Amino acid sequence: MLENRTTYPKKKTQMYQTLQELPKKYKVMALVRMEKVRATQLLPLRKKLQGKVEIVSIKDKVAQRAIEKLDMEGIGKMKEMLTGQCLFMFTNMSPFELNIFLSKNKILLSARGGDIASIDVIVQPKNTGIAPGPMLTEFKENKIPTKIDQGTIWILKET
Repeated sequence: MLENRTTYPKKKTQMYQTLQELPKKYKVMALVRMEKVRATQLLPLRKKLQGKVEIVSIKDKVAQRAIEKLDMEGIGKMKEMLTGQCLFMFTNMSPFELNIFLSKNKILLSARGGDIASIDVIVQPKNTGIAPGPMLTEFKENKIPTKIDQGTIWILKET
């Protein structure tokens, strides 16, 4: 890993060695971004892929260092994508077959606070049933036209 350091934590050394060995053992290496993915969602996928795909979660800095040392085509592009939570998948399946399998097993999630919608959200004009207060500010910040009528917030037009 780093030349100026003499010892590394055992776990990081094992991660590094794993990422050095697995690309040589398998034909296909996939990088999966794990933003907003919970462990409870990943577990059934791991069980379905057991025996076909080896799934490895490695810290991004350790992975970047290990990838630098690998002599493979196109690996430099993968290094640039290593930000945040990532997961490596190693398999001898065709990349298309793996992509189809992952597409079929997508799980839609309900949004949490702070999430950014991946699709456009359309708000219909109607009575929200919410009393005026802090929620009025939320609507205004999101440029949703509102009015207060009969003690509740009304959305004026489809936005």
